[in-house]
Amino acid sequence: MSYREQFERMNRWYDRFAAINEDRVHGMSSENYVDEIYSFFQNCYHLKDWIKNDSGMTTQAPKDRVEGYITSNRFLSLSADLCNSTKHLIRSKEEPNFALNVGGELPKVSLKLQVDAEGGRIDSFELARECVAAWEAFLKSENLL
Repeated sequence: MSYREQFERMNRWYDRFAAINEDRVHGMSSENYVDEIYSFFQNCYHLKDWIKNDSGMTTQAPKDRVEGYITSNRFLSLSADLCNSTKHLIRSKEEPNFALNVGGELPKVSLKLQVDAEGGRIDSFELARECVAAWEAFLKSENLL
């Protein structure tokens, strides 16, 4: 098992999130769509743990730098806060709040979530897109992609 498995898993959750952000055939309760969004942010943040614990990695440097990278990147830092608040029922430092807006016509649904964070409101899908881009930049800079 390697960090790449978690990176690919995060991307699959991102694809699910993209389908929710656009129009997806409505086949379950709204809570399930919200769960899928939370799952993206949890898998996004946990890529850090996979990098740190990947015994097949040939260099220690990425493992040593990943925490600082998350802390210094506003989007990944917010993803960490979302992950921890939804996984452990703790208040995050930016105290994100989700505002649910379901649109579209049945049988399709479009779900939009906004994150109220320090510095203003952020569309949760835009946050997800920035997180994926940040991870790709980190992995490329460490020659891991």
